Amino acid sequence: MGTSTRPAPLLPFLRHDDLASCRSDFEHHRREGFPVYSLKRDEKRQELLELLLADHAGIIDKQGRIKQTMTGLAMAWHYQPFAWTVRCGNRKTPIEVFTDDELFLKAIERRTKLGNAFSDGGLRKILRTFSSTQSVSNFRPTAAAGVYHRLLPEEGGGVWDMSAGFGGRLLGALACDRVDRYIGTDPSTYAIDGLSEMAEELVPMAEQFGRRALEVELHKCGSEDFLPERNSLQLCFSSPPYAGWEQYSYEPTQSHIKFPTQQEWLHGFIGATLRNCAHGLKRNGILAINIAAVAAYPNLAKVFLRYAEDHGWRLVETLQLQLSKMVGLKHLGKGAFKTEPIFVFRKK
Repeated sequence: MGTSTRPAPLLPFLRHDDLASCRSDFEHHRREGFPVYSLKRDEKRQELLELLLADHAGIIDKQGRIKQTMTGLAMAWHYQPFAWTVRCGNRKTPIEVFTDDELFLKAIERRTKLGNAFSDGGLRKILRTFSSTQSVSNFRPTAAAGVYHRLLPEEGGGVWDMSAGFGGRLLGALACDRVDRYIGTDPSTYAIDGLSEMAEELVPMAEQFGRRALEVELHKCGSEDFLPERNSLQLCFSSPPYAGWEQYSYEPTQSHIKFPTQQEWLHGFIGATLRNCAHGLKRNGILAINIAAVAAYPNLAKVFLRYAEDHGWRLVETLQLQLSKMVGLKHLGKGAFKTEPIFVFRKK
């Protein structure tokens, strides 16, 4: 990944004081490095407490829409700094923009033009949304806690997160006391390392706040290769890789490498994962999958839904996960959100 030898000229629309500010910001971040999330222990305690006290029952409305709240999300990202390097399709990653002097300076100029104050958060936002750039998302911990609360019985139960990823669903499990046991699988070494650190630090911290002990079990393997104990789970819940769109790593165990075509991925990865879920779920156990269309696979959600129903799963409801607000589409009404489906099935 190359970098230019010196910063490119600043854009002409900037005032003299803005030029100085851009130069200063550029030099600051060249010294400090990429602005990853870095929470101190007291900040983690505060965010965890807010997550534990959140209204998990009320986050999903009567129409099945999961409200957008960000509590706990920064803490999840704290344990997964490598996520800024993950490629989506053929888009640039935020770290590529940051390490290229010319692109990085243009990103700072854009932030200045928009009037954003200098902050790590503002810079992360600009790096995520820079032209031809896309960053991966994390499942919001509050949304995960709401799903667990809705789909697990009051007495609780065990869950399997088939693609544990960046830890949003692990944090949600920690927040929702209906989860007795959390099993997470993921083939990425970086992801499992971050999840292990998260569990080691936050599970005892949650117990100090009165959360009963949560059993956490992590396995570095793909969900197509993990066979849970038969009839041991109440819920299988995850957001799997969207075929080859998100390239979390280039380890040979990654699904986009093991199953390079859409048909191979559907049958080899999704098919095997669904069979393993059926094996592990109790009678009338629940499978919940967040999956949506991407540019390289525009009918992915429909293909997945049809495949699951054809292979013995009965759709009982579809929740809608709210994402970013829709801008410029007045016919949708004020405050309209983009959404992704979470398909909820029962074993037939």
